[in-house]
Amino acid sequence: MTAVDAIDAHVVALGNALRGPRRTRRSMLAEARAGLRDAAAAYRAGGLAPDLSARLAVRDFGTMDDVVPSFQDELTARKGRWVALLIALVFPAMLLGWDLLWSTGTVTHDRATVSVAFSALAGVQDLVTVIVAVAAAVLLAVTFRRTVCPRRLAKAIGVTGTAGALACGGISVAMNVAGGRSTATLLTTNPVAVAAFAVSAVVMMLLVWQSISALRVARAP
Repeated sequence: MTAVDAIDAHVVALGNALRGPRRTRRSMLAEARAGLRDAAAAYRAGGLAPDLSARLAVRDFGTMDDVVPSFQDELTARKGRWVALLIALVFPAMLLGWDLLWSTGTVTHDRATVSVAFSALAGVQDLVTVIVAVAAAVLLAVTFRRTVCPRRLAKAIGVTGTAGALACGGISVAMNVAGGRSTATLLTTNPVAVAAFAVSAVVMMLLVWQSISALRVARAP
């Protein structure tokens, strides 16, 4: 095995053992490869053969058992931070967006046919949205504390995002069912309402996907 092969093989093995955001993982692996090559170059400058220099650089870098946990923790922390930021931004944006549509009359129900249950569910929806957004903001702030276990934090963020999105999605469905004839009229006569519902559904599905991804990264070996 040549000097380059020894270093590349170690970096490839490290990459195969890691789970997390692809861009961040590629950046971390590039830094590891550059560090290994610099270390090998230093050994070569001392008069050692290239293949031996590479093996010594790999030895100094550490075995998979030595380096994978720290690399994985960093990836997990970054994934959790990204998802927490996403949750903290998406939920308030959805709330403000729908409030704007309702307040401007762009999307509105016939008040004469709207049930008490619909109005109650709308209030619950707003409350859940605020709670999830605040929780995500708190978790986002915690991600910058090095003393907190990144895996536990990523799990908390993933659960928050998944539960929040599913809860809001379920409440939305219940609201539209409670809306009855008014909902049917809205969806058949107002293209903006159809587009708003579709965009909201897609955003919630993407948020669930990202939250589940955070949970998977947190459980990586």
